[in-house]
Amino acid sequence: MKKICLITAVVLVAVLACTAFVGCANADKKDDKTYVSVDINPSVNLVVDGEGKVESVEAANEDAQVMLYGEVIVGKTAEEAFELIANLAVECGYLTEENSGVNVTVVAGNGSADVETKIGNIVKTAFNAEAEKANIAININTGANFSLERQFEYAKGKYPNVNAVQNMTIGKFKLVTELVANDDGVTFEYAASLDNEDLIAKLNECYGKIEPYATEAYKTAVAEANEVFGLAKAGAESAGWSAYYVLNVLKHPVNYGMIYGVYNSAAVSLDYTLDKIEQIRDYANAALANVDTQKIADALGVEKSEVDAAIVDENGKVTLESIDAYIDRTVKNMSAEAYEQIKGELAGLMTYVDGLQAEVDEFINTLPEEYADSINDIVASVKVLGGDIVEFVESLGDLTVDDVRSVVTYLENKRDEAMANIEKDLSAEELAEAEAYVAEYNDIVFSAQNIYNKSVEAAKQQAEEFLAQAKQARFQWQHGQGNGNGNGADA
Repeated sequence: MKKICLITAVVLVAVLACTAFVGCANADKKDDKTYVSVDINPSVNLVVDGEGKVESVEAANEDAQVMLYGEVIVGKTAEEAFELIANLAVECGYLTEENSGVNVTVVAGNGSADVETKIGNIVKTAFNAEAEKANIAININTGANFSLERQFEYAKGKYPNVNAVQNMTIGKFKLVTELVANDDGVTFEYAASLDNEDLIAKLNECYGKIEPYATEAYKTAVAEANEVFGLAKAGAESAGWSAYYVLNVLKHPVNYGMIYGVYNSAAVSLDYTLDKIEQIRDYANAALANVDTQKIADALGVEKSEVDAAIVDENGKVTLESIDAYIDRTVKNMSAEAYEQIKGELAGLMTYVDGLQAEVDEFINTLPEEYADSINDIVASVKVLGGDIVEFVESLGDLTVDDVRSVVTYLENKRDEAMANIEKDLSAEELAEAEAYVAEYNDIVFSAQNIYNKSVEAAKQQAEEFLAQAKQARFQWQHGQGNGNGNGADA
């Protein structure tokens, strides 16, 4: 009996060990994430786990938001997801005879070429099947498109002494630019220092937070609501700490609360000002007022009038983005023969567009006149505290956008130092009393919180109505006005 029990125990331990090993193996496999980008215009980015399930998705432009609105992508297998995306691209009139190029980028976090090939084939199979049903001849490109290749080389020229940039692959560059675009707190240099696995993990987090109705109009409305509420909250919090010290001046003669308040209010104000400046980066069109459309037309073998019409965006302006998008669209929809004829011109075209990007980079780093005075006023309000901020700001000379960002970082660090001094200066009982006092001041911004909630809810409703109507219009046009062979509305 003892022998049987012993054998049973050994077997049970072995089984449990195997189960635990399989569980860990499955967990490890699931953690092997892969980034997939599909660009037809619409542009869709996904993260797929090691078991082939979609963990997150980003509709990277408004066309993609319209196409994917109301659809469930997360949780599907890669096969199911790409079959749905391919079907929607046809049904909504985005994938047509006139817009038949599909660019696919696949980057496995673990670097597995087999995984990249497998998922790439899943995408190709899904799109080829839908295209065949719709009688559309498509061209699937798994290499870098014009704009990605151009931006990659431009970045290497911009950071000649940064090894992480010089040694990166174009696949990693795609991940880096995606992370910088989706996480305001990440710089290009920092993102370049991460490996592909970390980049994909961070992108997965970013994509998981994106609301499907987050149109540009929605984001602008939310940014405005955030500013109103954020400034009100920062003001109340700063006043609360300062007032507590004023009421207890005999016990605490150094008003660390006031110091904290000045740094806090200035940091928050400058940060929101930078957010506004980030928004006007989209209006960096003044730097592109003299675009040589004949040069672009000659390189692509098309008429100048076509370029003139095509590079104007939905706001009636010419941007670097609209130029890159037009060139990408033109090249990906070319036949193999047509591409061979213009291939030799693309290097010169890249050089020309790089020159435009250099102009834009300089333009967007210049403080807009309408914000320069307010920024200087905010900085001046902090200078009254003395210390090294005077020398720090003066060392910067004429402030640029990047300089202001460094000032914000400085102020945030000084604010944190002031809070550390408060925590040292006050006893535990006093600190609790001060925090309760600050909470009372925060109650003052309750109305601002209500306004914020109502503003965000209204923006959400408007965005959802817009996307639903736009998607319905695409379906109706495609099936009511289309000619039955897969041709739909202009992409």
